[in-house]
Amino acid sequence: MTDQEQESRTPDLRVEHRMIGEVAVVAIQGEVDSSTAGQLATAVQSGLDRTRAAYCILDLTDVEFLGGAGLKTLAATNLVAEIRHEPLRIVVDANRPVIRPLEISGLEHVLELYHTVEEALAGQGGSL
Repeated sequence: MTDQEQESRTPDLRVEHRMIGEVAVVAIQGEVDSSTAGQLATAVQSGLDRTRAAYCILDLTDVEFLGGAGLKTLAATNLVAEIRHEPLRIVVDANRPVIRPLEISGLEHVLELYHTVEEALAGQGGSL
């Protein structure tokens, strides 16, 4: 593991931090529910603290479940990022376990969503 990458793990959630140039990328794998939502919030906060760009990327393409607590955490961390003037660019691809809850909750209209990390880096395709 390098200075540029860090991982943490719980039974249902894996978090990876990496830098792409000046941009912090936080990649989440597993299930985001009431038992892991706090870890998601901590991971995003760490990404915001690490980024040297005007934004941070949150990659949810490997999330297998996104529950109500995860949705609340996404909304709250997005607000924190906006207040810091370091918006979150959230990568969701076509991951149904993530897209469907975002659609049902209406958060797809609030969050800045992208299909790939590359699109998020370029700022292309935001809000799907």
